[in-house]
Amino acid sequence: MKRFIKAVGTGPHGSRDLTVDEAHEAADLILSGASTPAQTGALLVSIRTKGEAGEELEGFLRAGRERMKTRSLSNGTPFDGLDIGDPYDGHTRYPGISFPAALLASRAGLPIVLHGYPDLPAKFGIGHVDLWNALGLSVATPENAMDRLLSEGIVCLSQGNLIPEWAELRPLRKELGLRTVMNTVEKCVNPLNMRTMAVGYFHEVLAERLFRILETTYPIHRIHLIAGSEGSVDLYPHRPTRWNGPQWEPLPKTLSLPKNLPPLPTLPPDAGSHARFVREILSDRTHPHQDLVRHMAAFFLLMAKRHSTIESALNALSPVKVTLPS
Repeated sequence: MKRFIKAVGTGPHGSRDLTVDEAHEAADLILSGASTPAQTGALLVSIRTKGEAGEELEGFLRAGRERMKTRSLSNGTPFDGLDIGDPYDGHTRYPGISFPAALLASRAGLPIVLHGYPDLPAKFGIGHVDLWNALGLSVATPENAMDRLLSEGIVCLSQGNLIPEWAELRPLRKELGLRTVMNTVEKCVNPLNMRTMAVGYFHEVLAERLFRILETTYPIHRIHLIAGSEGSVDLYPHRPTRWNGPQWEPLPKTLSLPKNLPPLPTLPPDAGSHARFVREILSDRTHPHQDLVRHMAAFFLLMAKRHSTIESALNALSPVKVTLPS
């Protein structure tokens, strides 16, 4: 670890990027417990300060995927569904729209996988696992995830049982309080090997290298990078949202919702408030954010090639009234 810390942490005139193999080895030392907390913190902060190289992201992603408890299920042909890779540190300003939209799109026949882990920096916001638990739903385990996906159409996995070695780093990450390479990588693990991936991002400087890494890691998948609200895949209701889609498909560079949609409310930063908002949307056909959720769900269907136009996807969606899974 000292060798890797020296490589990335010497300073502006002496630091260098780690190669893919070096980053993979460093991540493996961290996840195996061979790295001390001080060494792990030093490496993560040094990479953050230097700037994350694509090779470093790829090495950490490879190490994380190798330790996934669902890896045996993820080999072979991708499953025809959608993996939503939202930031695990969640939403702090507005409620997440991708969550109720995912429930709606799953009822239209699109299998959807959510994943996350609560109480993480830098935002310490409300993420998918927080909402799933607050709604009284049971998080899937690596052993039953695929069966539940087939029967219920949507599942949520927690990093705590998906990559427990990674989850054990939460106390250290909270002490640092910073976004690190792990924030970028963990949302990209695609635990059940869905054919289509929608990954949220915030920093435009990372977009090109992240897209390249995902295409290398998932060469036969359909990858979408979306610069949505708070780094999520949530489309902005008031302006176009940047969209980087599969390079072999003629897609627009932005996604736009209908004009004059009402702004999202500001909610207290607790899971209960966000869960109540989701329940209201799902149970009330006259909810003011009905159109926003339906359009978000329609874009999910479009990304997964279930429909060729937004109009046909919208026609396939009933007005929002969804029974929550068990």
